[in-house]
Amino acid sequence: MALSVVVFDVGETLVDEAATYARWEPEGATTFVFDDHDLHADALPCLSALRARGLRLGAAGNMHAHHEEFLRPHVDFVGSSERWGVEKPHAGFFVHVVEEAGAPAEEILYVGDRVDNDVVPARAAGLQAVRIRRGAHAWIASPDGIVTIGSLSELPEALERV
Repeated sequence: MALSVVVFDVGETLVDEAATYARWEPEGATTFVFDDHDLHADALPCLSALRARGLRLGAAGNMHAHHEEFLRPHVDFVGSSERWGVEKPHAGFFVHVVEEAGAPAEEILYVGDRVDNDVVPARAAGLQAVRIRRGAHAWIASPDGIVTIGSLSELPEALERV
């Protein structure tokens, strides 16, 4: 069955958390709200390329509900662990992903940086998974058979290997 929906983890997959947190401290940030300038440089071009292929796009991660707003203009749906009341890697999180996507689980690809929170539980829920190797968990090996990329710019071509 062909993929119809691509859903992205947020922290370190779309958002460059390390750089953002490092910036917030010297700024004396108190609201801790992500914005477009917190996205990895490859995020928006990747979303545009996938949308041009006719795919529906989503973003869902372990985050506060107020972080959903900055992502809404870029994807078709957004989900947060806070709003859903369940965090990854719990299977219930991925039940919400499937519901929000409005497609069968096998037509959904979940892209994330963590093996334990993203790849393994997404696959257990019947979704396809791609791992992006970056952030604090980049050194961990990907499971056998998991397509692994180093940048979201590689994702459009990697879809052929999923």
